[in-house]
Amino acid sequence: MKKTFALFLTLVFAICLPLSVSAETWIGVDFTVEVPEGMYSLGPGTPASDPVWALAGIPDSNAKLKEYDEMGVLVDFVSQDGRTSISLLQKESSYTKNVFDLSLLDQEGLDKVLDALVDSNAEDMAVTKEWNEAGGRHFYRVSLDSTGGDGLHELIYGTIVNGYALNFHLFTGEKERSPEQEEILQTLVNSIEFTNVQEKPEPDRGEALNMVLLLGLLLAAVVVPAVYVPIRAKMDKKKKARLAEQLSAYHRTHKSDTVEGEALFVNATDCTKEAIHQFSLFQAYIKNVGELVFGGVMCIVMLAAAFLLDTEWWMKLIATGVSVYYLYRIIAMPNTVEKIQQKVYGRGPSQTARYSFYSEAFRVAGIQSASLLPYFQITDVRRKGQYVYLYYGPENAYMVDQYGFERGSFEDFIKFIEEKTKQEK
Repeated sequence: MKKTFALFLTLVFAICLPLSVSAETWIGVDFTVEVPEGMYSLGPGTPASDPVWALAGIPDSNAKLKEYDEMGVLVDFVSQDGRTSISLLQKESSYTKNVFDLSLLDQEGLDKVLDALVDSNAEDMAVTKEWNEAGGRHFYRVSLDSTGGDGLHELIYGTIVNGYALNFHLFTGEKERSPEQEEILQTLVNSIEFTNVQEKPEPDRGEALNMVLLLGLLLAAVVVPAVYVPIRAKMDKKKKARLAEQLSAYHRTHKSDTVEGEALFVNATDCTKEAIHQFSLFQAYIKNVGELVFGGVMCIVMLAAAFLLDTEWWMKLIATGVSVYYLYRIIAMPNTVEKIQQKVYGRGPSQTARYSFYSEAFRVAGIQSASLLPYFQITDVRRKGQYVYLYYGPENAYMVDQYGFERGSFEDFIKFIEEKTKQEK
């Protein structure tokens, strides 16, 4: 009784939907395909409630519609017995836009297209690629057949026209395709007619300009640091050499580590981890703010040019990679400086720096062996919060706490040290 009832329902559906299994023409945007008799044409436009899904042996129409959407299926030709399913897929990419139409290529160009088609390195996968003619157009034929245990059999006929790839796809899974299935596929391919074949557009000068602009920005993002860093390092090296010569000349004229007169200012500064951390933030984000702003603007412009303009995916990837790397360097800068400073201050016998500022030189003790230093060794004076930073290198400075003065006032010291460093320059 169940079989009889199922047969009855099938006959009713077949009577109600005679056009679904009769010869018909499937009409695309700029081509048509003749649907072989005895096949259903399903696709994204077929309602999920349409009885034709059940007739085609597809129990879950919603899942199939989702699959069509993900794969870019225009139409799926399914035989009445449900054993044969041939999908017609349309895909557009920068590659297909560049090729645009296979009929525009010479034999060398066609060979390159064939070489670029799907391939496999698996030992148990046999891949056959060749050209076929259909309707006066070139169609590539790609056959993939696995000889392994699970098996995989797939046959693709396709062409490139109007800037997109159009592929007939026959997938039989573990079962080998039959001659009848190949004949149906060949019939579909031979029946296609293109109703609107477009001419290949001229290269977009605006797009080319956008690409040149972005490439220039990417090049600048790489070249500018590559040039600037060595130049800056060379300048710092020359400055250190000049200071070393000055220091040697100073020691030749000042044989003793003693200095005449009393100290004008005496200061004790605790070089705690918090103080070093504060200096690291200042060094990374405030002292070098110009470089950070320049790099940040470069990254913003690169990302805007890559994503707002019509550029290739690899250019977007490079722009994103450069920006992410730069962001990482910005975040890591304070930590890098802090590690260096911890090593510098960790070498001394104490974490308390004791300063004595005389008229001709200043003495540093505690964080290092007591040394008498001339004021020309201070290359820069910066003030942030409660600290004054006396730079003796690009990234190294003595920290002077405004609350650590045992002799002299902080305001007078600022005037004194600024005058001294100006005189020595």
